[in-house]
Amino acid sequence: MNASQSKSSVVPFQSQQKDQSLRIAEDEFLSLKDLVPVHHDAAARQLARISAEIGELTRENRWADALALFHPVEEKLPEIATDEMRVRIREKNAFALGQIKRFDEAMAELKKCLAVEPDNFFHHSSLAYTAYNSLYAARNREIFLSGNIRKERIETAHRHFKAAQALRPDGVTNFYREGMLWKQIEDKVEKALPLFHKAVSNWEACTEDERERRHQERKNYVKSLYQLAGSLLETGKAMKSLDALKKCMTADEGTDLVSLVHKYFALGKIHYQLNRNAEARDALLFALQCQAGPAPDYVCELLGRTYLSMEAPEKALEVLGKVPEKHRRAYFLWTIADAQCALKNFEAARKTLAWATERDTRAKHKSLLRLAKIEYVHGRFEAALEHAKSADAFFRKTWGNACADALFWQAAASLHLGQKDAARGLAEELRTHAPFYPKLERLLTATGQG
Repeated sequence: MNASQSKSSVVPFQSQQKDQSLRIAEDEFLSLKDLVPVHHDAAARQLARISAEIGELTRENRWADALALFHPVEEKLPEIATDEMRVRIREKNAFALGQIKRFDEAMAELKKCLAVEPDNFFHHSSLAYTAYNSLYAARNREIFLSGNIRKERIETAHRHFKAAQALRPDGVTNFYREGMLWKQIEDKVEKALPLFHKAVSNWEACTEDERERRHQERKNYVKSLYQLAGSLLETGKAMKSLDALKKCMTADEGTDLVSLVHKYFALGKIHYQLNRNAEARDALLFALQCQAGPAPDYVCELLGRTYLSMEAPEKALEVLGKVPEKHRRAYFLWTIADAQCALKNFEAARKTLAWATERDTRAKHKSLLRLAKIEYVHGRFEAALEHAKSADAFFRKTWGNACADALFWQAAASLHLGQKDAARGLAEELRTHAPFYPKLERLLTATGQG
């Protein structure tokens, strides 16, 4: 081979690269990048595989198996090197931890996710929901949260609900859930009302396409309407409550996201508050028909109370008798006792209320006050005074302040026992504690202070 031949047969590398690139034919089966493996592609494929595996375990509710394989991520998956990639596993681990009520660990994982992605809507929403769920578990006595820890947990839930709402101000779920936090956990219905209103108005402002895309939030729209109705009723707005409930029943027709029992119980409760006893009775009877199992105590109690308002104590006792004795809570026993008093069966009422005092640890004073009034109406003023004193002592020990009703009945009984100075002191304390108490002026006059 001569020099000229050798020169012409050797093609420079750059020229070869250029010539080859001109002849590349990419299609759906092969592309140039597939010829050269890239490390981050391999990591992404691994992450996708792990995510799919966790997803499969989640669908089968195999939370413990998922955690055994992938939690903690640093230990179980050391090859997942970057924080950004670990986040995808952490958020799934946090969900699994929450499902088995390991709330502290779940929240710790989500806080690590937020450290990497501080503006991630899903992390804020999940952290708020996990804190909220832990508070529900504590309320149901599934876990224990002490005073300071509970307070901090409530603050955490509010903070991250607010962050999620700011990131998605047109959402439904996080407004609904924070409303439930105020209403069910903190017992502050006035604070819950604007959040339920916001959840409802946000959904109703959506177009049909938006509703289709966000269909998973529809259930919380329906629940928001239901909770809005209940909150309006609690704050004395019965007619507005009725409007909200009717809208809920229309929106929930055919889906029963809120059970028929709950909806018709709520309808009965509203009618009862509006003194529409016949309508309340009919709604509550329908609620009982909708219940597949044993009659719910709360429906029977309100139906019994409705029959009492209709001056039908026999019917009240009949419906109250459908609930087995072991399921009769204190408030239920009060209604039984009231029906027994309406039938002038006072000895039975005494026994019922004595039983209620044994079963009740939070509102025992209400049973004692009913007993005080039964004894008072029978002229047994010493017994009435003792029951009223016991009610006041229980209330002060439990709630930290005087019980207005107990002060009144102590004073009234003391007057009949000729203890006018004691009655005067009790009446004065009542005036200081509850200046607008019914019949206070009459009591003050009777004690010489009018």
